[in-house]
Amino acid sequence: MQEKTFITIEFWQAVGFLLGFLGVCFTFGKILLSQFQSQLAERNKQQDKLSEKMEGLERKQADLDATMPINYVRREDYIRNQTVIEAKLDSVQETLTNLYKIESTKR
Repeated sequence: MQEKTFITIEFWQAVGFLLGFLGVCFTFGKILLSQFQSQLAERNKQQDKLSEKMEGLERKQADLDATMPINYVRREDYIRNQTVIEAKLDSVQETLTNLYKIESTKR
């Protein structure tokens, strides 16, 4: 017949094992929390850098928007201005033609 083997452990040993296990769990939890916090801090640094870059780009865009009308003319505005100039030239040509006709009939 087989003999049954019993493991005997005293109460204070069980308490010691339990406290050791809880200590190891607490230590691992603390390590994980510190790693999480360091990753979060790194992510915040990167986000701050990106926001600074975005502010710089927005500033450049605002400067470009401010100087654009000074340096460039929109296509529609150019066409409108050319139409006005051509209409005035046509008016001048018509006036000169009429004057020429009047002068040629006087002779």
